[in-house]
Amino acid sequence: MKDDQFGAYEERRWRPIVWTPSLEVGVDVIDNGHRALIELYNSIREASQLKDRAWTGVLLERLGNATAAHFEDEEKLMSGINYAHAADHKDEHRKLLDEFAHQVDEWRDRHNSAELLCRFLYAWLVRHVAALDARLAQAIKEASGANGEA
Repeated sequence: MKDDQFGAYEERRWRPIVWTPSLEVGVDVIDNGHRALIELYNSIREASQLKDRAWTGVLLERLGNATAAHFEDEEKLMSGINYAHAADHKDEHRKLLDEFAHQVDEWRDRHNSAELLCRFLYAWLVRHVAALDARLAQAIKEASGANGEA
């Protein structure tokens, strides 16, 4: 990736995430969870830009709880279809939750900025949808006759 392309990518990582059809995986439970996580990310971003550390902290806790609940929902879906990649996907969930907790601790201890935390959250959310859940959603749709209502 060229430097000018990297700079443009980095700039996008500080912007709000706008829900578009390209983010949908086609399974309602997963898409609804992603919408909620994105709304929380956008609220965290806004609070951090307003330099409201107290509200940012509250929102980060909500995001952590919502993410854990979302991962539980996904893991129930995986077990319901005997998903072949379940162990790897669950392992990735644990790693993401651990890294999220570490990043929040670093922010709370003022070792990193709100901007850095938001850049991490942006990449984390986008990667989670694109890398993990698109493949899971495909397996769910195949197992449920492609209606996406699993």
